[in-house]
Amino acid sequence: MKEKVAIFLLVVYLFGSTDAYQLLKLPLLVGHYVKHKRESPYMTLGSFFKMHYIDPQPFDSDYKQDMRLPFKTVLNVYGRNLPTDITILPKIIFRAPAENQGLQPVLNDNLPPSLLTYGIFQPPRA
Repeated sequence: MKEKVAIFLLVVYLFGSTDAYQLLKLPLLVGHYVKHKRESPYMTLGSFFKMHYIDPQPFDSDYKQDMRLPFKTVLNVYGRNLPTDITILPKIIFRAPAENQGLQPVLNDNLPPSLLTYGIFQPPRA
C-alpha cells in the first residue's frame, strides 16, 4: 500500500511541477507523423523532427496542430526554475596552437620541492 501511495505522489509531482506532462502528448506526435508520412511517403522520422523542432516553424495550414506537439510550447507557471528550450547555442571555434617562438629556459628545474619553501617556513629565533 505504501508503494502505491509513493508512486502516486511521485506521478503527481512529476506531472505537476516538471514538463513530464508533455509526455501525455506523445499520441498526438505519432498521429501527426503518420499524417505527414501519408502526404510524403519518403519522409523519415529524422526529417520529421528536424522540420518540427529545429527548423523555423512556418504559419501554414497545420500550424495549430504543430503547436500541440510535445515540447513545442511551455506552460508558464510561477516558480519554474528549469529552462525547457535552448535559445542560445554556444559557438565553439577550434584553432591550432600557436607556433613555439623558441625554447624558454626553465630555472631551478633540479631543486627538490622541500628546498623551495626553506626560506619561508622557519622556526622563530630567540
